[in-house]
Amino acid sequence: MDEPALRLVADVGAQILRQSRPNKDFLVKSLRKAASALSQIEQPSVLEAARQVEATKKVQDSLKPLRETIVKHSLARHKDRDVRLLVSICASEIFRVMAPEPPFEDKHIPDIFKLIASMFEELADTESPYFSKRVKILETVARCKCWVVMLDSECSDLILEMFNVLFSIVREKHEKSLINDIMSILTHIIDEEASEQLLEVILRNLLKEEKGVPSASSQLAVSVLQTCCQKLEPFVRGFLTSCIVERDAEGSELRETYHKIIFKIFIFTPHMLFDVIPNLTQELLTDQVDVRIKAVSLIGKIFAVPGCRAAQNYHDLFVEFLNRFSDKSVEVRVTALQCVKDFCTANPTGAELHEVLSALEGRLLDIDDRVRIQAVAAICDLAKCNLKFIPLTLISQAAERLRDKKISVRKKALQKLMEVYRSYCSKCAEGNMTIVDHFEQIPCNILMLSYDRDCKEFRSQNMELLLAEDLFPDISLMERTMHWVHMFSLFTSLHVKALDAILSQKWRLQSELRNFLALRKKEKETCSDELAKKIKASFERMSASFSEPAKAEECFYKLDQMKDNYIFNSLAQLLDEASIIKARHARENFVKKIRDRHPHVDFLHFLSAKCIFSIFSSEHAENVLDYLSNGRFGGRHLEVSSIKLLMAIVRYCPSLLKGSEAKLCSLLERNEPYRDQLTKVLAIAGSHIFVKLSDIYPMLEQMCLEGTRAQSKVAVSAIAAVMGSSEQYIFSELTKRLLDSLHSGKNLPTVLQSLGCLAQHSTATFEDLDGEITPLILEKTFEMNLLDGSTSGDETSGCSNSCILRIYCLKTLVKSFLPHRGSQVRRNIDHLLSLLVKMLQEGKISDSVLSSGNDSSHIRLAAAKSVLRLSKRWDLHISPEIFHFTILTAKDPSSLVRRIFIDKTRKLLKERGIPNRYACAFALATSDCVTDIKDDSFKYMGEFVKDHAREAFGHQKSSVRGCSITDLPVYILVFLIHVIAHDEDFPPEKYQDEHIFCHFCSPLFHLIQALVNPENVNGDLVLIADTFSQLFSIFRGIRKAEDAVDAHKSPRLHILSEIGSAFTSSLNQGSMSSSHSPGVVLLPSSFYTVNTKGITRYAIEEGLVEKIIELFKNNISKVAGSLAKNGRRFVEHLEQPENTKVKRLRNVYEQVNFLSTRNSKIQKDTASKMSLGMKRKCVPSPDVGSVLLGEEFPPIVEHGNDGFEPTVDKEQLLSSCDSVDKVTLLTEKKAKSGKTSRNSTSLKENTEAGSSVTTESNASSRAKLRDPSHLKETRCNKEVQVLQQIKLFSIVDECSHSYLVDGLYSESYDHLSETLEIIKRWMGCRTQRGRSLGHHVNSRVIRK
Repeated sequence: MDEPALRLVADVGAQILRQSRPNKDFLVKSLRKAASALSQIEQPSVLEAARQVEATKKVQDSLKPLRETIVKHSLARHKDRDVRLLVSICASEIFRVMAPEPPFEDKHIPDIFKLIASMFEELADTESPYFSKRVKILETVARCKCWVVMLDSECSDLILEMFNVLFSIVREKHEKSLINDIMSILTHIIDEEASEQLLEVILRNLLKEEKGVPSASSQLAVSVLQTCCQKLEPFVRGFLTSCIVERDAEGSELRETYHKIIFKIFIFTPHMLFDVIPNLTQELLTDQVDVRIKAVSLIGKIFAVPGCRAAQNYHDLFVEFLNRFSDKSVEVRVTALQCVKDFCTANPTGAELHEVLSALEGRLLDIDDRVRIQAVAAICDLAKCNLKFIPLTLISQAAERLRDKKISVRKKALQKLMEVYRSYCSKCAEGNMTIVDHFEQIPCNILMLSYDRDCKEFRSQNMELLLAEDLFPDISLMERTMHWVHMFSLFTSLHVKALDAILSQKWRLQSELRNFLALRKKEKETCSDELAKKIKASFERMSASFSEPAKAEECFYKLDQMKDNYIFNSLAQLLDEASIIKARHARENFVKKIRDRHPHVDFLHFLSAKCIFSIFSSEHAENVLDYLSNGRFGGRHLEVSSIKLLMAIVRYCPSLLKGSEAKLCSLLERNEPYRDQLTKVLAIAGSHIFVKLSDIYPMLEQMCLEGTRAQSKVAVSAIAAVMGSSEQYIFSELTKRLLDSLHSGKNLPTVLQSLGCLAQHSTATFEDLDGEITPLILEKTFEMNLLDGSTSGDETSGCSNSCILRIYCLKTLVKSFLPHRGSQVRRNIDHLLSLLVKMLQEGKISDSVLSSGNDSSHIRLAAAKSVLRLSKRWDLHISPEIFHFTILTAKDPSSLVRRIFIDKTRKLLKERGIPNRYACAFALATSDCVTDIKDDSFKYMGEFVKDHAREAFGHQKSSVRGCSITDLPVYILVFLIHVIAHDEDFPPEKYQDEHIFCHFCSPLFHLIQALVNPENVNGDLVLIADTFSQLFSIFRGIRKAEDAVDAHKSPRLHILSEIGSAFTSSLNQGSMSSSHSPGVVLLPSSFYTVNTKGITRYAIEEGLVEKIIELFKNNISKVAGSLAKNGRRFVEHLEQPENTKVKRLRNVYEQVNFLSTRNSKIQKDTASKMSLGMKRKCVPSPDVGSVLLGEEFPPIVEHGNDGFEPTVDKEQLLSSCDSVDKVTLLTEKKAKSGKTSRNSTSLKENTEAGSSVTTESNASSRAKLRDPSHLKETRCNKEVQVLQQIKLFSIVDECSHSYLVDGLYSESYDHLSETLEIIKRWMGCRTQRGRSLGHHVNSRVIRK
């Protein structure tokens, strides 16, 4: 024991005690001495009890003056900081020395501990010079367990205050020893006297965070909970259980955050909540949506805590959690999906994982788009975390959401799937993954978005940049090429078509930009109005490649005004650079240089991106050829897809093969299994690259002589592509070798194919030897043995080999009249056409050659297809007889022939490869006995009308009044009536039975229905009104005409036109009178002529027409009546909420009402325009090769600025027999003579040989059509009948009823009157709103 220190403490205490009012300096000086002395005093350590008591008493006596001084002078409440600090140090030391006895009386204890607590509050200031002294006080209190004195004194408020102070002062930068001392105080207090008040302090601090990171006080609370788990568990359980069970009860603010408390505690001491967590099931089952949302979020976090296996430990809660994925609330389902990623990451195995993934998969088809969006996001986020972890099928199903009906889902799916694909590509480039088809399916589905017309972000203008810049991460071009190859292995024809469309648009922009740069350069030399017009047109075409064409065109105009040649030179360089690496480098330099000095830098940045070969480049082509050369694909299917990729590159830009010619030729010489495809590549790119024909000619010649027909076709094309101007003699030599093979009869199919293709590429070579080739071909067709008995498959199933060879001979002759590159044919086609007539009519080439039934059918089919091919170039020479026989192939006895013919017709019409009039075949096939053919014919006919609806609007918008309607789909009716009139099965005049006529005229009825079907014209009432008007005009014109082929058939024409006009009127319900139709109709002079012989207009019993139409409608009603009797599902469907097609019908009604309200205003506007600028001029009857039927040609009215011309040019009245290019038909006499030239001069001369008359019409009738006051109002049911062209299945088809029998289409696909009445009542249609179609439509005025 330190005796001097005890004496010093006693003396200091006595000195202060003697002072009545000691000053600060005295106190500081004295207390500093005392504190220093106290630190040297230790507790008595004498072992003998007697001596220990004596020593303790001595210490107490020495400390007594100081203790009394602190109490007497109330030093614990002194206001000076230094004094208070020294008093705290002395008090803590006195506690240490006198422990475990309390050094002060109970009444003074609170003041002492308040003083000590105030010292603790200063511990937050670690920069204070007194920080170490305060730490010493805390250390002394902790080690001596001074808080026991507080507990004994029952100072609960003081203890609570101490708790709060200790939690508030803890900091991250405090030393661990200090934290341990604080922990010691807190934990010992809890062990001695735990309470709800202390728990609240702990929980409040548990939730504290700083910038999203748990604070030091939160970490301290966690430590306390972990250390005092047993003591605190009852209080925690009671508090949290009451929060769950009595969640609506009022209480402290802490109750509102109990979910956070549960999660925090579960992370560090999960066993403390073993009895609490099961109670959360109640919250999952409550009716309160917000409670379920919070509960799902909490439980999802609990299940996602790694290593806790909460899903297994709380199985009942997990089951109910899974049920929330199908909760009735959208918000709850979305919240559940937000938990998936963390759950799967924390639970990478086990049955619970599969159950969650299954629930996630189910939400991909949720009825709400927000849920589907979240499901896709969850799958993609999960995939990015671990690409090997997620089931691949789930990725594929997420990719299917790119086809979702909601644009918002498609957009989100695109964003998230792109992230996944980029991550996948990076992993593959790093070698951490191999290429997987399920991930490669992502860009395949992205490509399909380009078919989406509802969202501009998915149009090809934007998809181009997506494929170029966003699809791949920063990986090598070799890696990109490999991914493209694997993509192509998954491509369907739709994917290829979508990619080709994107590449074609890019190529059009590149080509047009080159054209503009050339025009601009020329404009500097010679400025002219013509050049200005060309530049303007170039701007319009280039602007179409941008998402906002109007803004792009404006930028092009501004760019053209710039005099900075650097910009235009740089763009030209970018266009010419085939290497993507060099192009990107050049573009970066270009953008850097213009960044600060050009006002249109954003547009130029965008334009330069579109200029370069960013999707495919020369490196891609080179990589593909390298892989093929080295055999590095490791699979036949990848080799095939690599060839497909190469074909796509070559179709896009053949010049990208430059520099790779040697590799291509090397592969061709190898005789690899893909040599045929590479030859096709050469055929496309040959004229754009440098290949010596002598190096590859032997191989190509062998293919022409000994290969297959497909090989020979490609080989001839390749020779033509590679051949230079000085090597034309090669075709002559090849032709001679082919002739030798033809003489010897070796490999005739291939030789014939080669000759035909050669004739297309070199017309002059073929014609030089035509005198030998054609007779030899015809001779071969006669020499073929018909009775060989062997047959072949495909199109010629059941057809003999001799028949096949005859067909090949025919194809060769046909191709010889269809040269490429616009070459002129000097030979006469009449002999070929006469041969086709024989084949079409009799199914054989000549009377001396016998044919079996199957052979005859295929001969007829081959002849019909030949006429189709010839029609685009030789339509002027195809007589009505040939046309009739060709169209009647749609009624051939062979169903295979009928099927192939209508499919071929549809394909060529889609490609605009034949005149529109051949669409008549669809109408004839609608009465086919084979259900599939009949249904497809209805479909094809509707497609034809729909495809031409937009063109029809454009034609009429840009044409003058009284112009020809020959380019409109309605004009095919002119030819259909002629074909039907010449049908051998036309009902005889003696047997005018309505049943016979009804069946015979059904193609006519079906075509009229398709023409006025609102669904085929996108509900455009103006176009429907125009169609009705044109139909009446055509029928009236035919009734005034005569058959130019056989005048005796004219009454049939009149009968059909009368029936058709009456049927059209029944659909129109009299709302538009036939007298209101346009006064001019152009009829082809080879089919119709002026009725100069006074032929009876028609010879049909009175009232028979009405009976025919009524019977036709009754037959439809009977078919649909059987449909309605099969159950109540149709009515139930009508009672459901509006589906898409019914909404479309409602929109049609609303459009009618809208036109009605606008009608009076339109009349006023029109009247004012007519008063200002109306001019009337009589147009002379043109002398053309078409027939203008009527008694008077009406005046043409020009309305101010409406865009109409005052006269009708002769060219606009020429008939083309509905060919693709608008030319004038020859008269029959001229066409048969074969002397007509194919140049424009001869066409003009031929048009003057035709006759023309005008139809009955006048200005007043045209005015009545424009004046709604002259149109009759009808009831609502008549309005529905006007719209009856909407298919019967527009409402029924979505139900997938089992009673949709095949025969339902047998008569018509109109709405039944009963069905329409149901729709009318269901939609709330009112009689006073009912208006006939014609009452609201002023076609010309509405367009303006």
